[in-house]
Amino acid sequence: MKPCRIASFLMLSILSVCALPSQAQTTSGTIAGIARDTSGAVMPGVTVEASSPALIEKVRSVTTDSQGLYRIVDLRPGTYEVSFTLPGFATFKRDGIELTTAFTAQVNAEMKVGTVAETITVSGEASVVDIQNVRQQTTIARETLDAIPTTKRIGQYASIIPGATYTNPTFQDVGGNQGEGGQFGVHGQRGADLSTNVDGMNQNQQALGVFSFNSQSFQEVVVETGGMSAEAMSGGIQVNIIQKDGGNQFSGSLSMAYAGPKLQSGNLNDDLRARGLNTDISIRHSYDNGGALGGPIVRDKLWFFTAQRWWGASRYIQGSYFNKLQGTLFYEPDLTRVARNNEYFEDHSARLTWQATQKQKLVASFSLQNNCSCPFGLTGVGGVNAVKPTPESRGLHVYNPQYLPLVSWSYPVTNRLLLEAGFSENVLDEDSRRQDDLKRDGTLVGANDIRVTDLALNVVYGSDANNNLWSGSYTRRFVNKYNSRFSASYITGTHSLKVGYFLQQYYLGREGAYNDLNQITGARSYTFRNRVPQSVTIWATPFEVVEHTNSLGIYAQDQWVVKKATLNLGVRYDGLYGVVPEHHLPAGIFVPARDFPAAKGVPDWRNVDPRLGISYDLFGTGKSALKASLGRFVPYTTAASNNPASNQATNATRTWNDANGNYIPDCVLDASVPGANGECGALSDATFGQVRAGNTTFADDALKGFNKQFSNWQAAVSIQQELRPGMALNVGYFRTWYDNFLVTDNLATSAADYDSFCMAAPTDVRLPNSGQQLCGLYDVKPALFGVTQNLRTQASNYGKRSEVFNGIDVTLNTRFAQRGQFSGGLSVGRTVYDACGVTAKVPEALQGTDTITQAAGGISSWTSGQNCRNVRPWSAGTQIKFLVVYPLPWDLQTSATFQNIPGIPVTATNPTSNAVVRTSLGRDLAQCRGAATCNANINVELLDPIANYESRLNQLDLRVTRRVRVGRTTLRGNFDVYNVLNGASILSMNAGYGSNWLVPYEIMGGRLLKFSGQIEF
Repeated sequence: MKPCRIASFLMLSILSVCALPSQAQTTSGTIAGIARDTSGAVMPGVTVEASSPALIEKVRSVTTDSQGLYRIVDLRPGTYEVSFTLPGFATFKRDGIELTTAFTAQVNAEMKVGTVAETITVSGEASVVDIQNVRQQTTIARETLDAIPTTKRIGQYASIIPGATYTNPTFQDVGGNQGEGGQFGVHGQRGADLSTNVDGMNQNQQALGVFSFNSQSFQEVVVETGGMSAEAMSGGIQVNIIQKDGGNQFSGSLSMAYAGPKLQSGNLNDDLRARGLNTDISIRHSYDNGGALGGPIVRDKLWFFTAQRWWGASRYIQGSYFNKLQGTLFYEPDLTRVARNNEYFEDHSARLTWQATQKQKLVASFSLQNNCSCPFGLTGVGGVNAVKPTPESRGLHVYNPQYLPLVSWSYPVTNRLLLEAGFSENVLDEDSRRQDDLKRDGTLVGANDIRVTDLALNVVYGSDANNNLWSGSYTRRFVNKYNSRFSASYITGTHSLKVGYFLQQYYLGREGAYNDLNQITGARSYTFRNRVPQSVTIWATPFEVVEHTNSLGIYAQDQWVVKKATLNLGVRYDGLYGVVPEHHLPAGIFVPARDFPAAKGVPDWRNVDPRLGISYDLFGTGKSALKASLGRFVPYTTAASNNPASNQATNATRTWNDANGNYIPDCVLDASVPGANGECGALSDATFGQVRAGNTTFADDALKGFNKQFSNWQAAVSIQQELRPGMALNVGYFRTWYDNFLVTDNLATSAADYDSFCMAAPTDVRLPNSGQQLCGLYDVKPALFGVTQNLRTQASNYGKRSEVFNGIDVTLNTRFAQRGQFSGGLSVGRTVYDACGVTAKVPEALQGTDTITQAAGGISSWTSGQNCRNVRPWSAGTQIKFLVVYPLPWDLQTSATFQNIPGIPVTATNPTSNAVVRTSLGRDLAQCRGAATCNANINVELLDPIANYESRLNQLDLRVTRRVRVGRTTLRGNFDVYNVLNGASILSMNAGYGSNWLVPYEIMGGRLLKFSGQIEF
């Protein structure tokens, strides 16, 4: 780690002298081209100037190189005029160039003999084909954001990008009813690798980061979906937010939007009623209010911009009800009190842009937020068809304060050398609280209520006990993330070479902040079946992890123009180093005080990732480009591995036969008596509560090494063709494949220590495999139950594991008169997963200890070895999406977005009793060892988890806008209709096989009307 620290120290020292640190991802556009005379000969030495009101310095200039080529980089998005001058030749000028972020506009000049005072001006459509870059991207200008029916939340961009898929389908939004949630990926990418970048720096917190960006400050958003350069670490979606700077004229806006329950139609139909959904749910409210103001403090010298926003959404949760019997160990739905969530967000942002010298520009911004997911996790957590939580079983997640200070600096030293730097800090303070708004006799809900999971009802109730961490218990999370970056670019017309570094420092946890014995109520949770106790789980609370990681990226890339080809040549070094300080946790109900040693190099990954591409101007006209790219990417991650605190038994389970019916486990629960005693069976992990070397040992290849980190390769071949001015057709083939999977092998057992058995699937016409044998299920021999000596290592040590996506996209983008536009197309693809070579040697991986198959998994979720290979059908990866903005007379404008996407997968988890298993296995389940009467259950996945799907989802959203201009002020009134077709596609459902199997939990929101208005001045 020393090289990383040295690099960090030196670079931060340099930046502090400059009074500023870094900048990373693409935040600007480029204008490039060639100058020729009328004979076609190239012209070196031509002065090329780009001017725009978007530039605080007004003008940027370069000269053409020996090949007549030029390139002007680091240009803010906006409208540009480009002029070419050379003594002895008339000035050539091109105006009306609309430049967007991460786009290279091709502007060529034909110079005629004359005087510089003579000017030839050419006006025309801006470029729609980028003949130099290989990235695939969607640019959403401010004008488009304001025109289309959307809530402007980051996750909702998935609705307009063909191929984009939510990590969880319950994020499907209708008019803002889903709040801010929504990670997504495309072409087989992981949604967790989505990167949100502000001024070029990644601002993700972690997979469930909750910093919500203020759309009032957006100038445009560029969503990169493939072909990323060496500046990007992960291969996931790159959402680049370009913020407004202000300008030499004062301008601002005020906006309001609202929808309520009386503006939503019911969409409950007979089919849904027949499946058991009987509640027609509506939104409670959705609002989005804010304002922005920007302008000069000193013209051409110092600009300001400030934006304020208050927004939120609340809705009723279908299929979820408050517990009429809260305060007991039982659940009865209170059908008069439907569960509801409430998400609110508040952001106050300010930004200064200072042209400090003729060439040096400084930008500083600050955002302060107060947010809440109240409660967190009623939907969207735990998988599509997860067990349904009641509202009392989840906590309020309050994020206050959160703030993001950011500074950046750019310095075009010469017309060939550009220096950039930046620094940001993202601070999160999250408090997972009991629900103080739902008091019972002055007691907070959940304070005395044990968490209960009822297998028959497929519901959890009582209190929060998903895990020991912030996302599943009552605790706090403290996060500080620091980003810094420096880069230097050397630009000629032929080459654009850029080298730089990026350092991310992530700190999680705060020593001494975790001492609540009831972080999980009673440090226990129960499992029932129809009110009959089955098992009890004890938890090692108080608990939390304290750790930090350093992620260092060093990259070099060059765009090299060779005749009609542009080579994109890049390489990136990625190093991830984890450190865990010494950590003390106090004694709990079932565990003693624990002191954990420090750990370093957990992990210590080193990766070298090539990023290669070529773009070829097929006919030399700038209207046809053939592109290909190949790159290796590591995931976006901040978590340390092998943390001694988390590498323990954080919970353990005993079977429970409540012989006397008092609903109290009459036995010794903790590890002082690991075997069966009283009403309880043996502890699932006899080392529970011990501070030891680790419940799991990490092999070297699971913690460190060169190119050993979990990674993926992405390849693409595409063609981009201008069909007419302003219209481009894109056809592309995409392939993504993953490498360096890990697996957990219990070294205390071998494959021979597991007994294989089959069971018959229930006879049910709704099951594709009705009545058929389901084989390849395994149970460890009873003598080895609870004996754990796990090794975390590369799956390739046991056999081949693969995950491969192949797909094709066909999209069309066009602009037409009066700012009209169309964008959209077709995406077809599928992913094939294969873990058979690994599960044959590590059968315990089929029991939920690894996410090695596509089944939801869990501590007691068992998957058949028959399903170790999963092939997603092509239909499940086929999408049609588009947006259209169409101007009408009388200052009217219409717009629409449309989605046709796959339905959710159909799964069936069968709670299977020991009595049923015994008939095939020939003995009791291993977890019954020593129990006189065994109530053990296992959850068996009956279906291939990605082979069967619900009906497709169709969603059409419309907007009608009327503009009224009064001097320099524009009033805009919007009337939106979301889900025009009043579709009722299922977003989640009960996957527990039984009487409630396939009962919908949640459907998409019904047709919703929304009114909004905006004043621009």
